[in-house]
Amino acid sequence: MTRTRTVLSASRYIWLFLLFCSAAQAEWARVAHVLDGDTVILEDRRHVRLLAINTPEVAGKKRAAEPGGEAAKRWLKQRIEGQRVRLEEDREKRDKYGRWLYYLFDRDGDLLNERLLANGLAVLSIHPPNLKYQARLQLAEGQAEAKELGIWGMPDYRPLLLPQLLAEKRQGWQRVRLTPEAIKYSRKYARLAAGSGVDVRIAKSNLRYFPDLDAYLGCELEVRGWVSWQKDRASILIRHPSAVITRDCH
Repeated sequence: MTRTRTVLSASRYIWLFLLFCSAAQAEWARVAHVLDGDTVILEDRRHVRLLAINTPEVAGKKRAAEPGGEAAKRWLKQRIEGQRVRLEEDREKRDKYGRWLYYLFDRDGDLLNERLLANGLAVLSIHPPNLKYQARLQLAEGQAEAKELGIWGMPDYRPLLLPQLLAEKRQGWQRVRLTPEAIKYSRKYARLAAGSGVDVRIAKSNLRYFPDLDAYLGCELEVRGWVSWQKDRASILIRHPSAVITRDCH
């Protein structure tokens, strides 16, 4: 019994030591400026993009503000501008624009990426292989959507039926209801084709995160992603199965 207690006591001290070391090694930095709801500049001039979320755009030189953009920026600004935050990495350190990728925690230990989702100020935007808080963030978004908080209660972000998308040629992040009829492959992408006017595009490198694409055929889906146009054909880019909501599948 004495030996068992000694082992347990030693294990407890080792665990506490590792926890202390982890906390000591954590990177903290002060936020100099909040650019928008998902992008900040640190005091050392690093531009940081919050991982796994997307907030509506604020007004810029060449773009109009999107509904909800100023609200997300204001919330984040009040919460952390001029304050120290803890930075936590995932698998990738930078995005294609050179911005640093982090989960941000405030002084109270709140994960701000999650709080933005929980308040309906952001939508989930998971980019594999950055999956550290996937389940936790999906839960936060689902709860905000169920309560119709923020973005989820705005007419601008209601799901579009396919004819409406094609008629209005909407761009940017959209929610689109469609039924895939076929799967097509190109050199880099797998495509779920929904009629002659639109396809859902998935990089082949991300297919390992998805179920067999045949499971989507004939089902009514709500696809959440970025819409681009080539002449009269729309393509919706998605990167993770959290962007596909099955509404009806016979």
